[in-house]
Amino acid sequence: MKESKTEVEQDDTFKVFPDAAGKAYFPENKESYYTRYLAAMKEPSLQPELPKGTDRIFRFTYLRSFHDPLVVRISDTDGVLMARAVRLKKNPDYRPGKILHDRTWTLDAESTKVFLKLRETKDFWKPLNPSEEALASGGLDGSRWIFEMHDKDGYRMMNLWSPDVLNATDEQLKNAGIDGSKLRNFLVYKDAGNKILEIGQIMPEPENRY
Repeated sequence: MKESKTEVEQDDTFKVFPDAAGKAYFPENKESYYTRYLAAMKEPSLQPELPKGTDRIFRFTYLRSFHDPLVVRISDTDGVLMARAVRLKKNPDYRPGKILHDRTWTLDAESTKVFLKLRETKDFWKPLNPSEEALASGGLDGSRWIFEMHDKDGYRMMNLWSPDVLNATDEQLKNAGIDGSKLRNFLVYKDAGNKILEIGQIMPEPENRY
């Protein structure tokens, strides 16, 4: 009996994808199947050496449990800020679909001002401590917020699960066995992500945030 395509097709649900140039999206030990969405969006890895004349590249990847993946990437080349905003169709089986929105443009003065202010947020790229790692690793019915930056200081990445939920009350944290005094204000990341989506003009409606 001849096997069907479905029967012989390899399951790539948790496969880690490189970019079109074969470069890894995320650092070693931080690889993730989320890269399938970046690859489908035809996004480049931000880890390699910056192109000549480019001072920095920033990317925010917003992955919701039940809605289409969104990405905004901003590059600063010789003082000119260029942005790309992408919305990718998420199929019912969570596989990447086609690109539904793809816009590249030069940021205006107001958007540039907002972005530069976000870039200077204190301790934004400070590595998570063990308590924060445990809290931010993941959950159910939420959203993944991935911030990346490559500049003169190298490549950095923050990978958080639903930062608004991470700012739980002291009582909730105590019940979970977590010392709230050791946690940063995660709402800084929610504010930054929302501002970037607004700059990209792909901010989802409140009911579609997860």
